[in-house]
Amino acid sequence: MLAAVSASAELETEIHSGYHSIYEFRGVDFGDDLYEAGIDFSYELSEGLSVSGGVWFAENDPGDELDLYAGLTKTLGSIDVSFGYIGYLFPGGNDFNTSELYIGASHELASGVGLSLTYYEDVDEIKGGYLEGEASKSYELSGSVSIDLALGGAWSFDYNNDINGTTLSGFNHWYASVALPCEIKDGVALTPYLKYVGAGSDLNNDFSATASDDLFYGGVTLSVAF
Repeated sequence: MLAAVSASAELETEIHSGYHSIYEFRGVDFGDDLYEAGIDFSYELSEGLSVSGGVWFAENDPGDELDLYAGLTKTLGSIDVSFGYIGYLFPGGNDFNTSELYIGASHELASGVGLSLTYYEDVDEIKGGYLEGEASKSYELSGSVSIDLALGGAWSFDYNNDINGTTLSGFNHWYASVALPCEIKDGVALTPYLKYVGAGSDLNNDFSATASDDLFYGGVTLSVAF
């Protein structure tokens, strides 16, 4: 599922692939059994300024998906500010291709807790916004194994649908996740995880029905970094 890719001293590359029991995207259940793979790049243009991008492909019941993304990140003191573009393509006859712009900020506290806030604006098909905030913390269990904890929440601005069949403006969902990255060898990691999604009472988050249901699922990813 993975292939080796070389990199220069300034170019960081990661190849990743995984299986997820549910394809959950921004609080919505898009079906069972997601198989995905991608490649990410990051290049430091100058001190405190980097460009990144990548390609992600997924396959599950609703249909194949190909995402293309690129962005810039600038370090301003202790805060990283990023903005960029994401294109969502659906090969195989689904005409719901769309595009997003995003802007975000992240900061790591002295305690090691990471805080992030990102806003996404769909400028094509959906023409709505989505805001997500997260707090995360990693603990090293051994030289090759750690545990990553995350807690977050999201708000929809006419982005997702509500249970009445109109667009949702309000609380979208909250989530908690735990992951166990295991370094198999230098640059190679296997990461099983579990995630719980608490849906907002007005969020229609079932792709095949009209309902607001909490989600609990898991999966595993394999990544190779250069």
